[in-house]
Amino acid sequence: MNRPTLIPGLARVWRNRFELQLGSDPARAVVLRLPDPRAARVLDLLDGSRPERVVLLEAVADGVPPQEARAVLDALGEAGLTVPATALLPPVRCADRLAGEAAVLALRSDNSPTPATRLRRRGAARVVVSGHGRLGAPIAVALAEAGVGHIHLDLPGLVHRGELAGGPLRASDIGKPRAEAVQRAVTRTVEHVDTSGVRGQPATLVVQLDPESPITVVAAAHASRRQPHLAVTIRDGTPMIGPLVLATGAPCLACLDLHRRDRDAAWPGPPPHTTPEPCTVSTLLAATAVAAEEALIFLDGGTPETLGASIELTTPSRQRRRTWPPHPDCDCARRGPRRPAVDGARQHS
Repeated sequence: MNRPTLIPGLARVWRNRFELQLGSDPARAVVLRLPDPRAARVLDLLDGSRPERVVLLEAVADGVPPQEARAVLDALGEAGLTVPATALLPPVRCADRLAGEAAVLALRSDNSPTPATRLRRRGAARVVVSGHGRLGAPIAVALAEAGVGHIHLDLPGLVHRGELAGGPLRASDIGKPRAEAVQRAVTRTVEHVDTSGVRGQPATLVVQLDPESPITVVAAAHASRRQPHLAVTIRDGTPMIGPLVLATGAPCLACLDLHRRDRDAAWPGPPPHTTPEPCTVSTLLAATAVAAEEALIFLDGGTPETLGASIELTTPSRQRRRTWPPHPDCDCARRGPRRPAVDGARQHS
């Protein structure tokens, strides 16, 4: 293995003089049986800076019997606790900050794609957070902390004092333009995130909060640009994450609006945003985690739970997943090649 690296952050516990446990999760923990306890020195050499040959040579120089050093390396490799350095983290300025993220990706997947590949995808992704809603600021910061390299903030209006609880905004932000305040919060957390406008090609993903325009106009605008987007809203204290609408666009946000009108023919549409939505702090934090996770799964190339579905959080620990078929009166499933943008649709620049 080229520059073997022990997955960072694993707890080390000596069970007795000759048994060293790595990890604390019973489902994943590994017990190394070391006839010579000095063989544990090998673990300290697996920081990704040395080729395997050098690891073995340095271990022997430290007094570890050659066969014991080899056995430790083999046992760690078979348990999936070592990966090549280039497969764990990309060579970027934030690699140290993302070590915990990379470790969990390595532990909870088959490493295809590798953690480094997933983090590179995040770093190259262009995400737009657009619309009204208390979840915009915490989601933007969470995505930046998870390695997303470009986050544009299309957040109209001024910061209200009701937005501070459960989010990254400060009292000094009250009354300031929301987009600028959230941009400051993002760059306070991760200095090198690009927050400029997204031009040219569609964004990798739009996190679509409650829009200013009618939902049918927003849905048509996203469809015309073949723009993937994740809907995020709060209804009477219940966050709703999803659906995530792919470029192919079915079901779309207009489908959900049509389904709502089927149940309530007089439904006037979402109310205007005059004050922040009520939501408990604990539920807001849980919704931030769910929304960020769904976005990251998509950016990593996986299959989010919100494809054609939404996740509603009535409390932090109580979730309901609802599936949404394309509405028969919506043409989203039949849309073909890319069309010019709909008049009145906001461009993310």
